[in-house]
Parts: sequence; structure tokens; C-alpha cells
Amino acid sequence: MAHPQGYAPQSAAHGSQVPMPQGQPFQQPVPPQKSFLVTWILALLVGVFGVDRFYLGKVGTGIAKLLTFGGLGVWALVDLILVLANKQTDKYRRPLEGYDKHKVVALIVTAAFFVVSIALNAARGPVTPPAAVPIPAATSSANSEPAASSASAPSPIPSPAQTTPAATPAAPKVATQTFNGVGDDVVTAALSGAPAIVTFTCDPCSRNTILETNGGDSLLVNTIGSYTGTHIIDTSTGSTTSEFTVQAQGSWTLTVADISTIPSTTGPVSGHGDQVILLGGKSTKAAITYVGERNFVVQGYGGSRSELAVNTIGSYTGTVKLTGPGFVQVTSSGDWTITPG
Repeated sequence: MAHPQGYAPQSAAHGSQVPMPQGQPFQQPVPPQKSFLVTWILALLVGVFGVDRFYLGKVGTGIAKLLTFGGLGVWALVDLILVLANKQTDKYRRPLEGYDKHKVVALIVTAAFFVVSIALNAARGPVTPPAAVPIPAATSSANSEPAASSASAPSPIPSPAQTTPAATPAAPKVATQTFNGVGDDVVTAALSGAPAIVTFTCDPCSRNTILETNGGDSLLVNTIGSYTGTHIIDTSTGSTTSEFTVQAQGSWTLTVADISTIPSTTGPVSGHGDQVILLGGKSTKAAITYVGERNFVVQGYGGSRSELAVNTIGSYTGTVKLTGPGFVQVTSSGDWTITPG
């Protein structure tokens, strides 16, 4: 269920060029959209080496993917699925160009590739699996007893219907860290790959105001003049931020905090500018209004994958799919209201 004023977010129409807001002569031009066809081929053939992420400009996660051999194959498979589902984006969070034109061929070739791979593996004959590692039965703290010795008769393996899922460990906590500076600077923060909330404020700023990360979220702020806003980062697998790059003409404050610092709400939420909200309850949609002239983006993180609920320029009114509970990143320059339903 990811984020800034002054940059061009993903386009609602796949493959189309996202219009950029009017900038100043000193603003850096954004390169063309990356090709879906090239990204898909790289993810399919050399995804375990992170080549697809290098191509998309996500150098940090590309290196991490290379060093882990695509997360032992799991990360590579997830990225391939994201590409085929048209959920993968470049470092500027724009969709890939040419998806509608090549998606059918990509799906057929990918399916054939995996069928052939499975057939070849089956032709090699069965492989004797290693002995399963026994999972100790869960016990309550009030009635816990020492584990039985190796000489005791083994307990029968419970059927899937009888198995009680292990409790999910608590998510890593990010300590609150505040940094102050004047002008351009590079800040190192300790996040450990856990999702975090970033608040950036530069009231006296003039000219370009930019905030970038070395993680998968990359460009968070790209505007002109003063800025105050909040962003959620490191929500995707393999996205690890450890460094922030600030370009500003004035004094600024950067705060990194745990996602638990965002209060939950089940009713309407109103705000202005870039902000992160936490929708409680079990919503499946939301009524959204926005009054402004620039980019307006609503990105949800409540389901199994992120939801790009709104991506437009100018004022907006409508009802969109937005799954709760989950975090919502609003990127705007005006007033907005989100009412979950």
C-alpha cells in the first residue's frame, strides 16, 4: 500500500510519457522511460546478477542482488513477476515503456522457459532430498517444559490442518535520528533495511530543493523553494537505505523514524503536501479529493503488493481501490482528503 513535488511520477497509462511540471533552467532533465522488453529479458536471463536493476538505474539494490545471487533466486523471481505484472518501475518510479505491446509475447515466452526448465530437471532423475529438520512444537510460557531427549520416541508430524503457524517476529525498529544542516550535504543513517518514515523540512530554501537516497526509493524530493513533507521508504524487498543526499539553499532538518510513529486512523484524513498516513480497519476502496495544479499521487501499501491508486496532474475527485490496513503515501502540492470505505 511509496512519494514529491516537482518530479514526474508513474503515469496511469502504461508506456506513455509522464508530463513534467514546469521547471527552471538549472533543473536536471529526467531521462527517457526504460524499456519493458529489455527489462523483462534481463530479469529472465540474468536477473540473479541484478542486471535488470542496474538497467533501471537502481544501482544500490542491483549490487545487493548481485552479491546475494538474486536472493538465492527468490528476489530474482519476484522481480520477474513484478516486470510481467507491470509493477516494476525505474529509479524515478515511472512505468516501463512498451508493456502493452510486448506483454503477451513476454508471458508466453516466460511460461515456455519455465516449462522447458522443469522438463529438463525432471529428465535428470529424482534427487534425494536432505533429511528434514524437525520443528519444535510451540508451547505457552506458562506451561513450557524441557524438550524431550533424542532417545524419546519422535512425535508424529502434524497434518497441515493441525499445524499452528509460527508467530511472526516483530519488525525491526528504527531509532529516531535527526540531522540538521545548511546547504548541500550527505547524511549517513542507520536503518538496517527496515521500513522507515523520513521527514524533511527546509523553510528558508530557495532554488532547487532535492532529497535523494541510495536505496530503492531514490528521489524523494525535487522541488523549487521551501519544502516540508513526509515519505515512507524501504517498503520493497531488497531496498536498503543508508545514505541521504541533500541539495538545498538554506538550513534544513532531516528526521528518520520507525513506521510505528505514524498514528492509525479508520476515518477521513485531510492534509496538505507530501504525507504518510496509516489506514486502519479493512478498507477495500477510498474516496479521494485533491485541489491543486501539480502532480498528485496516492500509493498504497496494504495488500500483497503496492497499489498506485491515483497518478494525475491537477485537481482530482474519485473513488479508487485502496486496501487496508496499510500505509498510504500521498505526494502533492495542494490540499487533499482520503475517506476509506
